[in-house]
Amino acid sequence: MQWFPVSFPSGLRARWGRTSQLVLMGGGLAALASVVAVIALTANDFRAARAQHQVQAAMLARVLEDQATRTVETTELALEALSASPALNAVAADPRSMSEALNQALAGLSFLRGLAVLENGGRVIASTLPSDAEIFVDMERLGPRVMPGQTALGGLTPGRSLQSIQLRAPAAAAPAGVGYLPILLGYSNEAGHALTLAALINPDALSNFQRLTLESELFESVVTSYDGQVLASSGAAAAMAGQSVRQLPVFTDYLPRREHATYTGAGVLGARQILSFRASATKPLVVIVEESYEAMFWRWLADARALVGIGVALVLMVMGLTLAVWRGVRTREVAQLAVEAAQARIAQNERELTVLMRSVQELIFRTDLRGVITYVNAHWTAFTGRDVSGAVGQRLQDLVEPQSQQRVFEALDPGAEEGVRICEVVARVADGRELMFQMAVVPLRVEGRVTGFAGSAVDVTDRWVAQQQLQTQLAFQDLLLETNPLPVSVTDAEGRVVRVNRAWEEWKGMGRDTLTGRELTSLLPADEAKVHAAADLQLLRWGGRNYVEAKVLHADGSRRDTRIAKAAIADEHGRVTGVLSILMDVSEFREAERATQEARDAAEEASRSKSEFVANMSHELRTPLQSILGFAELGMLRGKATPKLAAMFEDIHAAGQRMLTLVNDLLDVSKLESTVGTFHMERIDLRGVVRPVIQELEPLLARSHLMMDVQLSDLPLVAKADPLRFQQVIRNVVANAIKFSPPGSTITLEGRMDAKGQAHLVIRDEGPGIPETEIDHIFEAFVQSSKTKDGSGGTGLGLAICRKIVEAMGGQIYARNVPASGAAFHIVLPARGQSETAPAPLE
Repeated sequence: MQWFPVSFPSGLRARWGRTSQLVLMGGGLAALASVVAVIALTANDFRAARAQHQVQAAMLARVLEDQATRTVETTELALEALSASPALNAVAADPRSMSEALNQALAGLSFLRGLAVLENGGRVIASTLPSDAEIFVDMERLGPRVMPGQTALGGLTPGRSLQSIQLRAPAAAAPAGVGYLPILLGYSNEAGHALTLAALINPDALSNFQRLTLESELFESVVTSYDGQVLASSGAAAAMAGQSVRQLPVFTDYLPRREHATYTGAGVLGARQILSFRASATKPLVVIVEESYEAMFWRWLADARALVGIGVALVLMVMGLTLAVWRGVRTREVAQLAVEAAQARIAQNERELTVLMRSVQELIFRTDLRGVITYVNAHWTAFTGRDVSGAVGQRLQDLVEPQSQQRVFEALDPGAEEGVRICEVVARVADGRELMFQMAVVPLRVEGRVTGFAGSAVDVTDRWVAQQQLQTQLAFQDLLLETNPLPVSVTDAEGRVVRVNRAWEEWKGMGRDTLTGRELTSLLPADEAKVHAAADLQLLRWGGRNYVEAKVLHADGSRRDTRIAKAAIADEHGRVTGVLSILMDVSEFREAERATQEARDAAEEASRSKSEFVANMSHELRTPLQSILGFAELGMLRGKATPKLAAMFEDIHAAGQRMLTLVNDLLDVSKLESTVGTFHMERIDLRGVVRPVIQELEPLLARSHLMMDVQLSDLPLVAKADPLRFQQVIRNVVANAIKFSPPGSTITLEGRMDAKGQAHLVIRDEGPGIPETEIDHIFEAFVQSSKTKDGSGGTGLGLAICRKIVEAMGGQIYARNVPASGAAFHIVLPARGQSETAPAPLE
């Protein structure tokens, strides 16, 4: 059989492919957008991972810097206490009693290698190491010369004891990697002799704490002096003890301008590191925490494989859908153009046949008994383009294509059954085209004998072509269904299975031959069948589409989280005749959600444990601090006759008071962060809460030669607040203003109700103000303004506590610089209604 291509008018050919080209262009743009989105999402995920590592490094640097500073401060306190002890201060003190006192002090300081008392000339008078006694040491190598009452931290010195720097005898050999950090305190005994107390800090104690704090191989840490000498380190940086790292950006670009920062660049262990450093506010120490940037990248890449895979799958899915839609549109274009071409031909034929209204619209012919044409009407010319006279005398079977000749023979068989004989034949016309004709033949009888045949032929070429194209489109749609990777099923209005694709068979482990015609719910577990039945009932009643999610039994026996997309199938009259169901496995997504929730719960538990630990440690520290303060006060009373002794006890008492303030602040922080704390909220007039606090602080204002200008509204400042907690906020903010205001200046406190009905209080001072780069960070714990790093700024917890209290009451606190000079602290509390006592978990 030979096929002729469908002929389209030139106007139709000009429109060929426009829609399919637009589909391809749109699909390409969608794929490109998907690629860009995946790249942007991946880059954003990497930036978030890098930021997380930087925050973690900064946190570790803060913890390690605090521990190193505390170690040095604890050693200095111990040396000060020893210098005031009778065993070391008495005129008649002998080396033996000195050594015993030193050994007693050393027993409580596990991070020290030893303690010693030296003359300024370098002779060791007493030491916790008997071998160090009575030797002469090089005081220049030990550290800077200190005057009575002064302390100094020396550099890393190789060796285990003072013998490594002794004079007048060979120095003891220092094992590799072994050294100490000397801390020197100058003092004068009762006889007026200037002496030096030396404490030898073991750098390994600092290194051990670093390793315990880091707890993993991701980060490495180094403790250095201000001049860049490595004092202690962990892990791979252990071999660098004593070396200089002053060439790092930490020392060349940041210090002393910035005391802490985090950056990506040159570090101790490589040229590209994620590095965070923090300089001690009181001691010449710098803590550096770093992580290999390359190692972090590869770890992130290993964790992000699922994200990249999903992105690639998304792009491929977009491209696949584009191809499928393009092929469907292209097929519809062909069918549409064929229909339009047929309509154009019909219109043309109608115009040509308007002059032949008297003629029939079919080809009419008559043959003799052998099939020779004896008559044909004028429609012959319209079909074949040949003259009617050329058809007469030819056999009908010779005018059709060979594949149709047998059908003509059967239609012209005189012995066949009576009645109309219908067949379809293919004939080639003069221009070479093949046309399909539906031919109807009736035998002509004369006296009961067949003498010939009469018949008609109708051109059914367009219908034949349309049927072929429809079959092709149906086959294509079947192919799309079978190759779809998602399990697809179709049920009728009674819930019987009409069709499933191969993916559905593999998902359920059932063959379609055993499924067709059976109710879908009878093939599924009870819970799964219930979900399908409820969703199908809704679609059969209302139409449209819906989505449900359920545990679906897989062929391997596992139950998987599955998203089921359902859509109603309607006939040409809009009646719902069935339901299309598509299964999508979302088990991995649900597992990821559960893992995220578990990680969040673990983080919250860790935060709670940290708060409880800080609270417990703060309570434990208060008992010995009270003893220290009590004995210091007793010493101040009894030492009035000895000004030097009284001054030392005053220093101890002042240091104890500062330590007690820090412990109390830590207790406040732990209470605020505890999930069991409560705030007793009342609707109060803030004016009656503020004024007692100002009166309480009047002695402090008088000692500082300051004026307080209170400007509260004549109308009530009503807000929901905890009175005691709010007084604590006012006390802290005003006390800060007093600390930093110059004598003779004025502190202003204003209170009013703003346009939103909120109570708004402003406390202004005429102090040094706050650098703009730090104004958003001063409310963080342990953070102080760089303009108050001289020690007057306290612990750095006061404003952090204020922010937690105000936010727990639903308000906000923030700071702004005054244009002339000073700073203004704004406290805003809403007047919303709420219960009198409300839980206040401050996460």
